[in-house]
Amino acid sequence: MRNIDRMAIEDYGIPGIVLMENAGLAAASLMDQKFHDLHEKKVVVVCGKGNNGGDGFVVARHLFNDGVAVEVLLPGKRTQLKSDARTHADIAHKLGIPIHEINEKNFSAQHHLIRHCHIIVDAIFGTGLTKPVTGFNEKLIKKINASGKFVVSIDIPSGVDADSGGWIGPHIRADLTIALALMKRSHLLFPAAESMGEIQVTDISIPHAAVEKQNIPIHWMEENDVQELIPVRPSNTHKGDYGHILVLGGSKGKGGAAAMTALAALRSGAGLVTLAVPESCHQALEFNPLETMSLALPETKSGCLSTRALDTILGNLKGKTALAVGPGISTHRETIELLENLFPQIHCPLVIDADAINGLAKRPDLIDQIKAETVLTPHPKEMSRLTGHKTKDILDHRIERASEFAQAHNTVLLLKGARSLLAFP
Repeated sequence: MRNIDRMAIEDYGIPGIVLMENAGLAAASLMDQKFHDLHEKKVVVVCGKGNNGGDGFVVARHLFNDGVAVEVLLPGKRTQLKSDARTHADIAHKLGIPIHEINEKNFSAQHHLIRHCHIIVDAIFGTGLTKPVTGFNEKLIKKINASGKFVVSIDIPSGVDADSGGWIGPHIRADLTIALALMKRSHLLFPAAESMGEIQVTDISIPHAAVEKQNIPIHWMEENDVQELIPVRPSNTHKGDYGHILVLGGSKGKGGAAAMTALAALRSGAGLVTLAVPESCHQALEFNPLETMSLALPETKSGCLSTRALDTILGNLKGKTALAVGPGISTHRETIELLENLFPQIHCPLVIDADAINGLAKRPDLIDQIKAETVLTPHPKEMSRLTGHKTKDILDHRIERASEFAQAHNTVLLLKGARSLLAFP
């Protein structure tokens, strides 16, 4: 985002003070839409000394001009503000907006402003923060969090690292975060995302070309994006027109995972689904879900898929649109051997999940032997087994680890989580 701002200023000649005005005006307008009774509320804007604070002064001015009761808390002195922020602070001062310069010594006397307001606008620190907040600003953040007031953060909650998705120290817990121009990583990645509350993205008139030139490799997928991928189905069609998926999974005590996968395939639009499970699971799952066909496969004495199932599986793959393998399948030695022999012979699109991933982790060389278009769907622990990275490392570097794996093995990888990541080669 800093590069985009720099390009807007240096390459397109948009003064930073104009971007600050756009940001503050957009945030104030969004607040006006959010709170239909804003004129009946008292608002306190807490402004830091940097550009985020400058955005806050613009928010305060537009709310003030709109008749909202607004006051500003400034940790420090107006004379300490940076150039653009200082300009907007001076305008606010000349308009008569109360600006309270607060510090360790006088904060107790000014704390009543937080106690008696309805909404706090957090404009203390923005995306440039790289180290933990300490001293008086730390105390201020804790007071805001303890106030119980509705908190609106401008761009990102103060104290959060915008890029890592992690917390770097004391931070604001917002109820609403107004993201300026674009989502940042920490709007989406946990644990930082826990601090955002509701997220609204607002346009601040950054040139589209400045964004496109960054070649940002991350895309936030929304409902509209998915809707565009779903084809409209003509009326004069039947189930045979919409593919046939084979689901291979299940073992003694774990048949439900395979059944849920079959149901998900149906709900996702598959016309036909065949559920292939060990013989001992077959009777229980033959009618679950009702719409699926079923196939009983040879099993081991412990109720897991046997290597003797290979020819039957390959025979039933003929005419199939895709294969989903792994849910509930177990890591029995013979089952893993079955998968080792099966994977190189698959030519239809393949989804590998659950224990099938754990099986691959024992034979990572097999991944590169798979000829079919493949999607792997590990959760962080399974990803740890696949890559050799510790689970904490996977969680701390989800984007990097998913992208590295997808590119290294020329496969699509869906790393599960509160916000799942889809990485392409």
